[in-house]
Amino acid sequence: MIKQDKKIYKIILAVFGLLIFLNFIGFLNPINKAIGDGFNFFTTRIRKKSGETLSKNQSKTVLLEKIEELESALSQEKADLSLLSSLKKENEQLRNFFNFFEDNNFNNHLLADIVWQDNLLNFSSTNQNLVINKGEADGVIPGLAVVNEFGILVGKVIEVEQNYSKICLSNNSFCKFAVALNNNGNSSGLAEGDLGLSVVLSFVAQNEDVEVGNIVFTSGLEKNIPKGLYVGQVVNIEKKENDIWQDIVVEPFFDLKNLNEVAIILPD
Repeated sequence: MIKQDKKIYKIILAVFGLLIFLNFIGFLNPINKAIGDGFNFFTTRIRKKSGETLSKNQSKTVLLEKIEELESALSQEKADLSLLSSLKKENEQLRNFFNFFEDNNFNNHLLADIVWQDNLLNFSSTNQNLVINKGEADGVIPGLAVVNEFGILVGKVIEVEQNYSKICLSNNSFCKFAVALNNNGNSSGLAEGDLGLSVVLSFVAQNEDVEVGNIVFTSGLEKNIPKGLYVGQVVNIEKKENDIWQDIVVEPFFDLKNLNEVAIILPD
């Protein structure tokens, strides 16, 4: 067994010596070159793949940064458009107020913002009042007419504090106005809110000719409420036998959802 191991060892040494000799005389150069070229090709492929992976990771990072920049720019653009739309709406509203005051020669008036609505979260209440940011310090007194940007009667001032006031809407049960109709006889009556839903016109005689579609406006018979402010339109009429008055239902022209600014018509 030992002799066999020595024999194998001598063969290995002989082969190793032969390889050294062949390499020394240049006989193994083509083989060395082929091995070197293979190793270089392999390492080059590894470096290339590594470079491609790094490049992809860098590209992904750059792409994500670009996406974030574009999303930020888009959000800013949306905010700018929203502000522009708000300013445009405010400008149109102010123009409408201006045109109404000019056309009707109302020189003494006061613009006010709606601060909040009374009873907004009280679902058992059908009457809602508005609170505005103008009060006694601005010359506001109870009983003054309040209109929207188109001159439609919204309600009247019922309470005044130093820097704010409360307005009852024309369709509230405790809000009343002296009004008239644009019918043949310009019939007059008393408009009173009906549970915050509509307006009921009272004290119009049975013999008065009233039709659905007639326009209701302030008559000017009430102190500090000018004549000609639109209130609403007749939508239903009932005449009962042996009754002196007609039952007239009026739909108000204003829309509470679109109210954010109002005007108070001050006495001259």
